[in-house]
Amino acid sequence: MKHSTLVLFRVSALLAAFLSLHGCSGCVGNTHNTPGAESSGRQSLTVPPVSVSEYAVDRAESLPAENDFSADADIVYAYLCFLQAIHTEDEEALLQAAERFTTPEVPAKVWLEGGVWLMSRKSPNAVSLLKQAIAAWPQDLSLNLLYAEACMESGRLPEGIALMRGYLKQHADALDARLELALLLVKNNEYVEAEKLLMDISVNERTPLVDYYHSKALSGMGRQNEAVLYLRKAVRGMPYFVEALAELAFIYEQRSEFKEARNIYERLLKLNFSPQDVALRLISLSLQLNQPEKALKYLQAGPKNLKFRLMAISMFARARHYLQAENLLKHIEAEGDASGEVYLLLADMAYEQRRDLALALSWLQKVTADSVHAGRAHLLRAQMLADSGKDEESLGAARSGQHRFADMPDFWELEIRLLARRKHTANAISVTQTALKKWPGNAELNFLLASLFDEAGDKKNAFTLMETILKTNPDNYQALNYVGYTLAEENRDLERAVQLLVKADNLSPNQSYIVDSLAWALFRIGRVSESWAEIRRAVSLDSHIAPSIWEHYGDIASHIGLKDEARKAYQNALDLKPANTETLRQRLVQP
Repeated sequence: MKHSTLVLFRVSALLAAFLSLHGCSGCVGNTHNTPGAESSGRQSLTVPPVSVSEYAVDRAESLPAENDFSADADIVYAYLCFLQAIHTEDEEALLQAAERFTTPEVPAKVWLEGGVWLMSRKSPNAVSLLKQAIAAWPQDLSLNLLYAEACMESGRLPEGIALMRGYLKQHADALDARLELALLLVKNNEYVEAEKLLMDISVNERTPLVDYYHSKALSGMGRQNEAVLYLRKAVRGMPYFVEALAELAFIYEQRSEFKEARNIYERLLKLNFSPQDVALRLISLSLQLNQPEKALKYLQAGPKNLKFRLMAISMFARARHYLQAENLLKHIEAEGDASGEVYLLLADMAYEQRRDLALALSWLQKVTADSVHAGRAHLLRAQMLADSGKDEESLGAARSGQHRFADMPDFWELEIRLLARRKHTANAISVTQTALKKWPGNAELNFLLASLFDEAGDKKNAFTLMETILKTNPDNYQALNYVGYTLAEENRDLERAVQLLVKADNLSPNQSYIVDSLAWALFRIGRVSESWAEIRRAVSLDSHIAPSIWEHYGDIASHIGLKDEARKAYQNALDLKPANTETLRQRLVQP
């Protein structure tokens, strides 16, 4: 959409500024924002629009070819080109015109209009243009603020912070500059300095905006209770301050104060603030309060677009309200508005909740071959077949998927897992190595290969590959667990083993096999009381505990003198018929 109004001075001012030999370098600049003319908030960045007569635009659209102009005429020509570029939305022409602005006679408002226009387009050129503007008008507050905003938008926070610090050294009382610096510091996670900056603002100068920024800094430092006080104050001062209301609702939600959060979200909904996101938060809160009927009302009153409805339905499913979720999906399907994603969700529910493979597959058949969801539907079919024990059919589906959906490594992963499950380890290794030629950096494929090496007895290559995975994917919790447990088993580098396993547990909490690894590493390093607490946690996390975990439980219990606990654990392991049955029997009969 083209600009119909431009934030510039009138043509009479233009002529006065440019058509005299010397212009008036301050005729507009003197009325522009100056460091001493403070406002109550950063809204001062917006310059009131001033109309430009049709003469200026018409004149710009019929400019003659560039000739040898005088210095002043050259500036007029450049200005008209600049104006025309904004009017015709020609970014390249605007930048070329700006390069001809070589003297400070070009008013700050001209630069400001160009900067605002570029930022409205999210152009990366906004920073360079505003840097040029600051060189001409280093003390102009609005230009400095806009330059800082442009730095923030383009991910150049340190540059924006340095700019505002430098400005404040010369204009210590510039409230807008102080607020801008505080915002940049918060965005850069420098909360302590931001809070100090805001604390120094006097009571008379404090506005709801100041209190809002103060709350952001406090939240960043984990001081939510104090942040709430400032947010409440901001909302009292400005009842329709929607950003402060949203922040307050979010903190209440984090603190599980769901009713308070819901009251504020309902208020935001009435104010028409981000209605789709707010409606989803209200649905989520109602489900957490176990009020599915209220959640359903929010859904029905919310936007009618399919994306919103599917996101809400997914919330119902995650909250285990499967019947409502399925009925909502079927309603969409009956309306004739179903996409491939609807059929995927219906298939998943039919299989996961009812174990009705035939119904699930019938839903998947409704996903057309040209759908963007066709690959996911084919993969889900193959996975369901594998989960149902139909390995041959699943293998065939996986292999056909490799050809039909050549950009999806998931089909290769499924074939590898199926081969491994059938103990075709050598074949599985070969398939994995073939897949890795296509996706050499794929962490999952590399992990599968390392696991297969381990299965084949090649512990050395398995460990080396797991270490390689951690170099490129340090948060791969499976590789962390493997390396940490291996170190514990080999009784070496135990400090590192514990560190890796603590990290794995943090990344993927309450996985019984990871907690078992951590318990074993702690036991090996001599932190027995901690290992006992962790092994007890491990056996409480799952209804199907692996025999090796019960064996570790028995070993730790025996070490601390809990003989009866140890015997029960060894018997639990024996009941699962592990490979080391004889060893466990010997431990069971030990006094």
